[in-house]
Amino acid sequence: MGNLTGQSTLHHLQRDSGGAAFLKSAFRPEPLSLGMKHMSCEVVFGSPSANCMGTGVCKISAATSMPAWLTSKRNCQSVSAILMPFEEGKGVSIVIARELMCIKLLRTQFRNEWFILNESCRLPDDITSRLGLSMKTLKPGKYRVQEANGFFRINFS
Repeated sequence: MGNLTGQSTLHHLQRDSGGAAFLKSAFRPEPLSLGMKHMSCEVVFGSPSANCMGTGVCKISAATSMPAWLTSKRNCQSVSAILMPFEEGKGVSIVIARELMCIKLLRTQFRNEWFILNESCRLPDDITSRLGLSMKTLKPGKYRVQEANGFFRINFS
C-alpha cells in the first residue's frame, strides 16, 4: 500500500506526537481560518439517497467537538477524519486513523483496497473555502485506499 508519511502535513503531525497524543492533537478541532492546510472533520458513511445507509460518503462536516473515541460515544456510521487539500485545491484527501473505526466500517467501506462512491457527496462551503478547494463535490468513482502507519488515505480529485 502507499506511504502516507510522504505528505508533509501528515508527516508533521506524526513527527510531533506519538500514539494517543498524536491522535488527540491531529483530530482536535481548530478554529476555522482561510488557507488551512488540514482540518478535522466528521465523515458519515452511506449513500445520500438511502438515508446514509450502505456504502460511500453520505456527508462531511467540519468537526466542532472532540472525536467520539475520546468521549467513548463511538458509532459505526461515522468517524473523525482529517481533510487535506492537494494539487492546489483541485483534490482533497480524507485521512482516517484505523483505530478510530469500528470493525463494521472496516468491513463495509474499506475492503479490497478500493473505496466505492456510487453517488456524489457535496462538500460544505465552510470546508471548501477554509481549505481553498476548487472542487465542491466528491464525484462517484472507484478510489484507491492507501494504508500506512495505522492510517487510511483516500484521494478524491
